[in-house]
Amino acid sequence: MTVAIRAEHLSKTYRLRRERSRTLKETVLRQYAASEQVQALRDVSFTVDQGGAFGVVGANGSGKSTLLKLLAGTAKPSAGMLEVNGRVTALLEIGAGFHPDFSGRENAYLNGSLLGLKRAEVDRVMPAIEDFADLGRFFDANVKTYSSGMYMRLGFSVAVHLDPDVLLVDEVLAVGDEYFQHKCFAKISEFRAKGKTIVLVSHDLGAVARLCDRAIWLDEGRVAAEGAPHDVINAYHLKVGEKEQAERAKRGEIGARWGSKEIEITSARVLGPDGTERVVLESGKPVTIEIGFRNSNGVSDAVFGVYLYRDDGTGVYGTNTLMDGVPVPVVKQGIARFAIDELALLPGAFDVDIGIIDPQDRYYDYHQKGLQFRVIGTSREVGVARLPHRWEFR
Repeated sequence: MTVAIRAEHLSKTYRLRRERSRTLKETVLRQYAASEQVQALRDVSFTVDQGGAFGVVGANGSGKSTLLKLLAGTAKPSAGMLEVNGRVTALLEIGAGFHPDFSGRENAYLNGSLLGLKRAEVDRVMPAIEDFADLGRFFDANVKTYSSGMYMRLGFSVAVHLDPDVLLVDEVLAVGDEYFQHKCFAKISEFRAKGKTIVLVSHDLGAVARLCDRAIWLDEGRVAAEGAPHDVINAYHLKVGEKEQAERAKRGEIGARWGSKEIEITSARVLGPDGTERVVLESGKPVTIEIGFRNSNGVSDAVFGVYLYRDDGTGVYGTNTLMDGVPVPVVKQGIARFAIDELALLPGAFDVDIGIIDPQDRYYDYHQKGLQFRVIGTSREVGVARLPHRWEFR
């Protein structure tokens, strides 16, 4: 298999810029002062085969964008070896590589010439670029009049239609509308089918799992995990989940809370199959949400409820004891357990609202984002939840 990208012990160090010197004396003194350096990448090694789709995940500041700049040739490594074979196009920043006073059409020609293409070659693909970008009359307007979404449309269309061997895509895809994002993902799949190589950096872990065959997780400039996308994403979820739990415990943080407190929630936990508290859960395994409560006033009409939603706000499922026809005992204090035999959620981060209301929806005690957890798993399914189903052929 031909190697498209090879990185060996790659490192990149930046000198941290200070404020500008105001006098000649300050300028001279700064030349002798020890400058602070930031190491964005540390000893990073990986290979990407020709025709492969390679994902890069990690938190902000982990070195992802720096790696793409090295791959694009807009920055040079401080140490190590980097080999990229073939013509490269990149979507790294909104509007990067575009002249603001040129039209979309003129910028397409400009980008083609920078890649070494003859005008006739760009002429041949110009109709496809214009059609895919779908900018209408703005295709011949100065790009300085474009919105970020229009920049995205033009940039992606130009990048994929100039016949690169390697396509680099950064988070810039996130600014497109949902319809255009679907077009982009379909184009990336088509691009892969032609044997082209893709490097995708994204916080959308579902997109990395869906589009890539290998991935790395960068953590503070180092490779924390490498391999199959689901394995890398699971490792990332585990680390982030533990970190979030520690930070929430340190801050004593929950979401907003309101209610009369005539009956109140005293504790809330997520339990794994073994009954221990968890912040990272496995898809398909048993899970229990445990709610401790105190009912000093002898409230007899309490309704316990939960509402699960993905961390981007997408609702997943909500129910309560009234809907389920479950009576709530009148006791001074106790524990309510919401037991799930098989967690049908697909990998991702989730929040849970927990609350106690009366049958008329008057709040006794409600915790918004009272619980948080992450789900990991090995399934290649996509979306939020797994639906019970079967296939039939007739």
